[in-house]
Amino acid sequence: MKSKILFWILAVLVFGSLLTVGFVFFRTDLYKFLLIEGIAILAIIFFITLYYRLIKPYQIISDGMELLKEQDFSTRLRPVSDSEANKLIEIFNKMMDQLKDERLQVREKNHFLDLLIQASPQGVIILDFDDKITEVNPSGLRLLSINNINDVKNKKLDESGINIGDQLSKLKQGEDVVIRSSGITMYRCSRSSFIDRGFAHPFILIEELTHELLKIEKKSYEGIIRMMAHEVNNSVGAVSSTLNVISDILQQNENSELIDVLPAVDASFDRCKHLGHFISNFAEVVKIPEPSVSDVSINELARSVESLSRAECLKRNINLNLNLTTEKDLACIDSIQFEQVLVNIVKNAYEAIDKNGDINIITTSQPLSITIEDNGPDIPEETKQKLFTPFFTTKQTGQGIGLMFVREVLLNHNCKFDLKSENGRTKFEIFF
Repeated sequence: MKSKILFWILAVLVFGSLLTVGFVFFRTDLYKFLLIEGIAILAIIFFITLYYRLIKPYQIISDGMELLKEQDFSTRLRPVSDSEANKLIEIFNKMMDQLKDERLQVREKNHFLDLLIQASPQGVIILDFDDKITEVNPSGLRLLSINNINDVKNKKLDESGINIGDQLSKLKQGEDVVIRSSGITMYRCSRSSFIDRGFAHPFILIEELTHELLKIEKKSYEGIIRMMAHEVNNSVGAVSSTLNVISDILQQNENSELIDVLPAVDASFDRCKHLGHFISNFAEVVKIPEPSVSDVSINELARSVESLSRAECLKRNINLNLNLTTEKDLACIDSIQFEQVLVNIVKNAYEAIDKNGDINIITTSQPLSITIEDNGPDIPEETKQKLFTPFFTTKQTGQGIGLMFVREVLLNHNCKFDLKSENGRTKFEIFF
């Protein structure tokens, strides 16, 4: 715009100067007057030509720059009478067409990517350049039990309250690991990035592997247990029969020199019987029947468990408290199997406390759940990660099948569950 004004100021000055000089010779020298006026007319023609050759194309380019600045890729420049300017306009319009197409493609790809992320069965956590959460897709919210995206938005992973947030925060670029939560849920997590405005924008993919890994695990230990049960039962049966015969012979002949061996024979017989019982317990875990479900009041279930466990708790001076919802909430479960599960969990709680403590059985409606909470010692993180592993136990006389039974029953009922232990409170939560 400034160049255009300067151009016309120059044109006016030149034409005005020539016109003024011409009128000086108008009365004295007509020939010089006509010559100067001719030069003035040529100057006008020159400036008009120069305007259409230089200033007009420059103005068109300036207008085009404004369109680019405003990112208006739909408007086109109209051709003018100058062929050289038209070449420039043609190139500019082609560039605008290309920019419009590229922008449309980017929008379509971004829209498709957004739809893909929203529909993906994998959880996606998108982070900003400071590793703060900017977005979590619906699968991520579901997998990580996040009720509202605003609860974690603009927070770092280890400050977000996500149950595996600490492990996720330690993931390095390109790393792909399996992370286990405090319950039995296992996630495959990988960290990668995409380029945004020339910078690497990080994101984390989360995939739940729990059911696949547990199927493989169960198939493996079922085979081992069957083989062990077959071999041990055959051997124990033969040894027990032999020991029984030896015991009868020794008892019939009281004067035998081997009568002192009789207690050892009886003890060995009892040991064989215990070994058979031990193996039978393992075999029972893999033979848990399919649940026979019906509508069961979770409050009545909690009262039943409290009645079954009250005597042992009183013996240990442990307060067993009920904190039940006022609603008549029903769960579609196998009441017998679930009662065994809850008794098992309460048993673990009072054994962990040993003496003098509190156990609370809590039911809630939103969400529908039962929680067993105790004030026993905190469970170390390393132990907590292994508690639901088959045959793992922290008890000297334990077999490692109590929580294994709990796990199988809850999985057969499609229940979610979690074990939390911190600040002197251990909570086992079951969600229907």
